Amino acid sequence: MALFGKKKKTEDAGEGLIDQGWQPQPEKAAKFFEHARTVAQTGNFSYAIDMYARGLRFDPGNMGSHVALYETAVRYLQSSGKAATGKEIRAIDGSNPADKMAAAEFAWAKDINNLQLAMKLLAAVGKAEQVEFGQWLAPRVFAMMTKAKKQTKQLYTQGKDLFSEVDAWKEAFASAEKAIAIDPSDSDLISELNELSAQRTISEGGFNKPADEKGDFRSNIRDADKQAALQDQESLSGGAGAERAIERAKADFEENPGNAEAVTKYAQLLRRNDTPEDDEIAVEVLMKGFEASQQYRFRTAAGDIRMNRMTKRIRAIEESGSNAEEADAIRAELLELRSAEYNERVAKYPTDRGIKFELGAIEFDRGSFENAMAMFQQCKDEAKYRTRATHMLGKCFANEGWHQEAVGEFREAIEKLDATERDRELMIRYDLMLSLIDLARDSNSIEEAREAAEICSAIVRKDISYRDIRQKRKDVDTLIKELGG
Repeated sequence: MALFGKKKKTEDAGEGLIDQGWQPQPEKAAKFFEHARTVAQTGNFSYAIDMYARGLRFDPGNMGSHVALYETAVRYLQSSGKAATGKEIRAIDGSNPADKMAAAEFAWAKDINNLQLAMKLLAAVGKAEQVEFGQWLAPRVFAMMTKAKKQTKQLYTQGKDLFSEVDAWKEAFASAEKAIAIDPSDSDLISELNELSAQRTISEGGFNKPADEKGDFRSNIRDADKQAALQDQESLSGGAGAERAIERAKADFEENPGNAEAVTKYAQLLRRNDTPEDDEIAVEVLMKGFEASQQYRFRTAAGDIRMNRMTKRIRAIEESGSNAEEADAIRAELLELRSAEYNERVAKYPTDRGIKFELGAIEFDRGSFENAMAMFQQCKDEAKYRTRATHMLGKCFANEGWHQEAVGEFREAIEKLDATERDRELMIRYDLMLSLIDLARDSNSIEEAREAAEICSAIVRKDISYRDIRQKRKDVDTLIKELGG
C-alpha cells in the first residue's frame, strides 16, 4: 500500500494510512505537545502554535492536540497575532501528507479567519486520511463558507468535494444544497446530491471492505434487518433515517446493555448529533455499558465526553466574546472534573506513567503541588517522561517556595536532555534562573545571583524576545548590586 495513497477506509479510519515509508511517532510528538502547552500558558501563543504543528507531523491523529492548537489559535487571534510567512510555513512542511497537513494547519492557525487557508487545510486532511480531524474541522469550515462575502456555486461545490473526502456527510449535503440553490438548473449537481447518499451508505455501513476483510457486499446485507438498516442509511439526508438508526440501536442496547457492540453503536450514533442532550444520553449509555460489562473503556469514554462538552461550552463563550466570568467558572469546574477523572484512571492503571504525568499536570494547574509532585516523581523512572517530569517537579518545588530543591531538579532536567529535547532547554534554564534569583534573595547569596545573571545573559543572547527576559535582566542586575556585587 502506498503511503497515504488512494483512500481505502478501514475500521481505524481517521488514524491515517500507514506505509513502509512512514510511521507515527507519538512519543516524539508528545514532547512537542507538552512544550506547546507550557509556552501557551505563558502567553507565547505564536511559539505554542509552532510546537503543536511540529508535534502533529509525528502524530497527526492526536485529536486532543488538534483541539488544543485551535484553542491556542483563537487566543493568538485575540492577541492580534500576524499571519504566518511563507518561510515559517515551509519550516513545518515536508514530503509526506502528514507534514503537509501540519503545515496547512499551522498556516490556518496563524490566520484562523482565512477561509482559503481553512479549505486548503481540509484538502490536506483528506489526503492524509485523518477522517476524525476532518469531521471535527468540517462544521467550522462550513460556517466560514456561509459567512463569505461571495456566495458562489464554485465555493460550495468545492466544499462538497472536500467534505466528502473526510466523510463529513452533513456538511457535504448542505454544501450541495447551497450550490443547487444558487443554480437550480444544474442537473448534474442534483444527480451528485443523490450519489452522495450512496457514498455515505458505503462509508458508514462498512460495505467498501474488500471481500477478504469483511465479506462481500451481499454477505453484509443478506438478511432483512440489514437491508432495512441500509435503507435507513440511504435516507439520512432527510433526517428520518438517522432517527430510525438511533431507535434501532437503542432497542439493541436496551435488550442487551452488556453487549459491547450495542453500547458502542448507540453511543456513536448519539454523539454524531453533537448536542448536549444527546451527549448526556451517550454518557448514560456508556456508564450502563460499563456497569453491565465491566469494560473500563466505556467509563473512560463517558468521562471524555463530559470533559469535551465542557470544553465546547468554554470555547463557545470565548468565541462569542460574552461572559468571561462564566467561562472562568466552567474552566475551574472542568479542572476539577479532569482531576477526578484522572485520579480514577491512575487507580485503575497504576503502572501507566502517561496517565500519571497527565494527572500531575492537572494537579499543577489546580495548585495542588504536593499531589503533582507525587505523580511527577513516579514518572521520572520512565525514559520518555524523565526530563519533562523532572522539569515539572522543579516547578512544583518553586511554587512551594522550596528553591533549593527546585534548583536541584532544574539542573537534573538539563543534564537529562537528549538530542530530541533541546527545544525544552531554554524553558528549563529560564525556570532555573528564576529559582536561583529567589534562592539568592532568601540566602543573601551573591553566588546564586551571579549564576542567575549568567543564565539570563545567555537567554538574552539567544532570544531577546523570550518571555520577560529583558525585565529579568534588569532585576538580576539590581539584585547583584543589593547583595554588594
